Amino acid sequence: MGAKVGPGGQGGMDEINVTPLIDIVLVLLIIFMVMTPITVEKMASNLPPTDPPEEPPPDQVPPDQLMVAIYEDNTVALNLKPEPTDEALHEDVRLRLRGKDKKTVFVDAHPKANYGRVITVIDVVRDAGADKIGFADLKEEGPARLPPGVDYASLSAPAAPAPGTAPAP
Repeated sequence: MGAKVGPGGQGGMDEINVTPLIDIVLVLLIIFMVMTPITVEKMASNLPPTDPPEEPPPDQVPPDQLMVAIYEDNTVALNLKPEPTDEALHEDVRLRLRGKDKKTVFVDAHPKANYGRVITVIDVVRDAGADKIGFADLKEEGPARLPPGVDYASLSAPAAPAPGTAPAP
C-alpha cells in the first residue's frame, strides 16, 4: 500500500502506519464515553440513605447545660433566670460549674445587643470558671425569654451542689 516515490528505487515503506492505531483508540474512546454515565449511575444507587433532617433545637435549655442569654436591651439571663448584676451572674455560674468535668457555657446574644456588653459577659463567665465558651445562635429574633407571668422558680432547674459534695452523675 505504501511505497516511496522518487529516486532510490521501488521498495517498502520503513515507517509505521499509525492509522489503524488511531482507529482503535477512537473506538475505545467512544466505548468508554458511552459506559461512563451508566457506571456513575450504578454507583450512586448503591450509596447509603441520607440522614433525616435535624430537628430544630427545643425552646427550653437542658437543665445541666448553662446558657447565658444577652437580650436586645443588654439584660442578661442564665438559663432563662434574669441576672440583675454581673456579680450575681458570676456567682451563679461559679456555683453551677462547681464539680463538673466539662465546664462549658454557651452565650446567646441578640443580634442588636451591644458588642461591648457581650464581651463583658463573656469575661464574667470565664472568670467564674468556664473552660470553654460556645456561641449559640438559636433564633433570628435573639435568645428566648420567660413568658410573662411564668416564675423562674416554677421551672425544674437543678439546685447548685452544696459545698464539699460532688454533684450527682
